[in-house]
Amino acid sequence: MHWKNIIKGTAMGTVETVPGVSSSTIAMLLGIYEKLIEAINSLTTKEWKKGLMFLIPVVFGIGIGFLLSIRVVDYFLTWYPIQTHYFFIGLIIGMLPFIWKSGLEGLSKETYGASQFIIMLILFALVSSLNFLPDNEAVMTNLAAFDYVFLFFSGWLASTALVLPGISGAMILMILGTYKTATNAIMDLNIPVILVVGLGIVCGILITGKLVRYMLHTHHDTTYSIMLGLIAGSLVVLYPGLPVHIGTLFICIILLIAGFLLSTLISRRGNS
Repeated sequence: MHWKNIIKGTAMGTVETVPGVSSSTIAMLLGIYEKLIEAINSLTTKEWKKGLMFLIPVVFGIGIGFLLSIRVVDYFLTWYPIQTHYFFIGLIIGMLPFIWKSGLEGLSKETYGASQFIIMLILFALVSSLNFLPDNEAVMTNLAAFDYVFLFFSGWLASTALVLPGISGAMILMILGTYKTATNAIMDLNIPVILVVGLGIVCGILITGKLVRYMLHTHHDTTYSIMLGLIAGSLVVLYPGLPVHIGTLFICIILLIAGFLLSTLISRRGNS
C-alpha cells in the first residue's frame, strides 16, 4: 500500500540531516532498497509510470521526514548529541546482520574470496577517513554564478546518500562547506538555492542509480561488499567518543541497545 511507502520514506527522510547516516541505509533496513534503485532507473524507460507510482509516496515521505528532521532531529543533535549518536550507532549495528543475510549469506569461500573482503576494508577505511576531514560551517551569502554551480555539484555529490548506503549526504555537504547554506535555504525558503541544489540531487540520483543497478545485476556480491564497507565505516563517523559522566554513559548504553533492537525489529517486519 502507498501509505506504507510514505511511512518508509518518512523514516528515510528523518536521517537526511544526521552526519554519518544515509537514507539508503534506512531503505535497506526497511527492505525497499533494490526496489528503489529499480524504480529510479525505470524513469528513463517505458516502465516509467510503474516506477513513478512507487517513487511518489516514498519521495513524499522523504520530504515529510526531512522537514521533521530539520526541527526534531536537529534539536536532539544540538542538545543531546552524544546520546543521539549512540542511538543511531545501535540502529546501524542492528541492520548489519540483515544486510549480510540479504546479500552474502550462503556464499562459499570460493565465491566470496579475499578480493571482496579487501574491497570491504578499503571502503570502510575511506568512509572512516571522512571523520578526520575539516568542515566549513559558514553560510554562503551574496552568491555569484560560480557559487550556484558549486551548490549544484554539492547537491549532486550529496545525492549519493539516497543511492549508496553508508554515504551521508549531510557529511558530504559539511565537508564541501554547503551544509548550513542548504539547510538554511530550506528553513528560509530561499527558492533559487533550493532549486539549484535540488536539480543537482535529481541529476545525481539518476546517474548514480544507473551505476548501482548495473553493479547489482552484474557484480552482486561485490556490490554488497562495498555497501557493508560503507555502512561499517559510517559507524566510525558517528562515534562521538565515551561520555565523561557515568549517568550519560548509562543512558548511551540503553539508547545503543534500543537502537539495535529497533533496527532488528524493523528489518524483520519490513522484510516479512
